[in-house]
Order: sequence, then C-alpha cells, then structure tokens
Amino acid sequence: MKVKTQKKISAKVIVTRIFTILLLTVLLAYLIFNSIKLFTSPTDIFVVEEGVLDSEETVDAYVIRNEIVLQGNNYKNGMERIIVEGNRVGKSEPVFRYYVNGEDTIKSEIDELDKEIAEVQKSEKINYTTDIEVLKGKIKELEEKIYNTNNIEEINKYKKEIDDYTYKISTIVGESSPKGSYLKELIDKKTECMNKLTSGAEEIKATESGTVSYRVDNLEEVFTTKDFNYLTEDFLNSLELKTGELIETSNEKGKVITEFNCYLAVVMNSEAAKNAKVDDNVIIKLDSENKLNAKIMHINECNGSRVLIFKIDDLPEKLLNYRKLSVNVIWWEKTGLKVPVSALKEQEGKYYLERNRAGYNVDVLVKVLKQNESYAIVTNYTTNELQEMGYSYKQIKDMYTIKQYDKIKISK
Repeated sequence: MKVKTQKKISAKVIVTRIFTILLLTVLLAYLIFNSIKLFTSPTDIFVVEEGVLDSEETVDAYVIRNEIVLQGNNYKNGMERIIVEGNRVGKSEPVFRYYVNGEDTIKSEIDELDKEIAEVQKSEKINYTTDIEVLKGKIKELEEKIYNTNNIEEINKYKKEIDDYTYKISTIVGESSPKGSYLKELIDKKTECMNKLTSGAEEIKATESGTVSYRVDNLEEVFTTKDFNYLTEDFLNSLELKTGELIETSNEKGKVITEFNCYLAVVMNSEAAKNAKVDDNVIIKLDSENKLNAKIMHINECNGSRVLIFKIDDLPEKLLNYRKLSVNVIWWEKTGLKVPVSALKEQEGKYYLERNRAGYNVDVLVKVLKQNESYAIVTNYTTNELQEMGYSYKQIKDMYTIKQYDKIKISK
C-alpha cells in the first residue's frame, strides 16, 4: 500500500510541474508578443487641450495705397511740417510749408526779440485780463502734452503753438502799454519779422482729405488701384525692391493717403494659392501683435505664376512705412480641441478617439473640423447632427464625449 501511495504522489508532482511549465510558457509567449507589438506599434497617452490650428505661409507683399503726392515750387528750401506724420488732414488744409530765403536769420532775430520782450515784461506792471488768463491756460495744457509724449514731431508742433500763444499775450500787453513804449516797439519788430516768414513762405495744402505721410518713394503713381491687371510677377520683380526696407522720409514733399484701406500684391504658387478664389477671406499677419482681416480682390495669372491682390480694411503704421514687407497669409484658422492626427482611428468614414479615463478605454466618435499633417481640431457632434447621421435616441444617450484634459491613446 505504501508503494502505491508513493506512485500517486509522484504523479501529482509531475502534473503540477507540467501545468506550471505550460503556464510559464504561455506567460512568456504573452510577454514576448506584447513586447514585439509595443516595439512595432508603440502607444502613448496624450492630454487633450484647447489649441489653435492654421494653414499659413510666409510671403513677400507689395503695399498699394491710394496716395496723392504734394510738392511745391520751393522744395529746395526745405520744409516745415504743419501736420504730423500719420495724422488726418481735411481738404484744402495746409499740410506743410517751405522755408523762405534767410529764414534762419529771421528766426534768430525773433529769438533775441523774445528774450528782450520777456525782460521788459518783468519790469512793467501788467494787468492780466481774461484773454491772457485763457491763453496762459492753453500754454499750460500744451506743456503737459509735451511732457506726456516722445514724438518729436508732436513736441515741435506743441512748441510752435506755445510760441503763438506767447506772442498773442505779448501783443495784448503791448497794446495796453503807453504809446511809444519800448515794449510796444519790440512787439512791432517781432510782428514785422513774423510777417516776413509767413508772407514769403509757400504753403502746401491737401487736395483731398486723408492721412498725411512724409515717407515718399516715388512709387505712389506707379502702384495704382484703378486697375490691378498690371500687377504681374515680372512687373513686381522689375522694381527690384528690398523686403523690409523703410521708405525714407522726404524733406521736399509729402503725401495724403486718401483711404483707410490698402492692398497687398503677393506672388504665390502654393497649393492653397492655386485653389484660392476672388472674394475668399484670409488673415494677414504682420507680426505677433497685428493680424488683419483681408479679402482676395483680384487674381492675375501669367506664365504659371499667380499674383493675388488682397484688400485690407485697415491702415496700421507698419503698412504706411513700407512698400515691400514679409507677411504671413493665414488661409484658415480654427480653435478647439487639438489632438494628434495619429490618435484618430477611421472606421467607415467616421473618426474615433480612444479615450482613457480612470484606466477604462472607450472609443469616442468625434467630428474633425480641420487638420494638417500633424494635428487636428475636433469637436463632439451635436444631437441633431447625430440624428441626421441615423443614430437613435438611445444610441446617442449612451455615447461618450471628449473634452479638455481627457487622456487619449496615440500611436507613435
């Protein structure tokens, strides 16, 4: 009996060992299979977040504006600006004036007279009338404006206004002074000098209202907006303009930009440009802070190239200062849930994301709004959309959704 019992125990051990070996073999095979699968098709977790996706390209653009150049006969004398760069001017209003011959000498004489007038006024008893008090108040306001600006043109403009008000105060004081007084004599001399400046100066007025600029490159009449057919690639290249070069400020002439909008002419041969049509809307990005809405107004095709003319209903300073500059054309831009394209699983023309929440994976049906080679902007379908796709109320109710900060699986 003991011998038989020993045989039974040995059989159990053998069976146990065989089972253990088989179990270990299966486990090892499973580990090897998953290792190979991980190596050939590795997965990772991506956290869904709000993002922006766009299709854009960097190009050189030629700036076209409605411009009227202003120039007089005495342009060799140099000029004094009446309207500051970038400010508006009305029709028939003075924009700038040319200096008269001997202006520096006359101005020096006026400066000396101002010093003498100031000294004499200190010694004379002055009755400050209401008019004088008003003028002194205006001078104080202008001094505050000078303190609060760094624009040299504005500072010079305010100083000129202060000089005018100071002269008016002196005139009022002089008129109240006794006949034949020294103060009145000095004021009369200053008036005579000022008349020399104004009577001999050539003042240039605006023929149309608009924005004043003194950056003149002599291309104002070359780039016109009446007919865009002349804007071909060969024509633009023939101008040999440098990208990003500031238009120099002129000391002989100025101009008035008559409209608030402008146009950009761009040579483009990308796939997006080839598919573009008149009236398509795009975004023009000048820099990180300036994005402008634009519309395609005209397209010229010649020798396999395309020139697109964009209209921008705005005229920021950067588009005043350059004739040719680098911009980004954004064909489309979408904001929403941004996911890697590699996370999308396509089944029968529909797209799914494998969502992982609390260790539980589910497939979520999503609508792809826009995508490029790397990323896609997705959203959840609305109930109406799902019903139109043929889903029942119960199916829609049981569906999962995707939201910000969800974890999804992607294949590397």
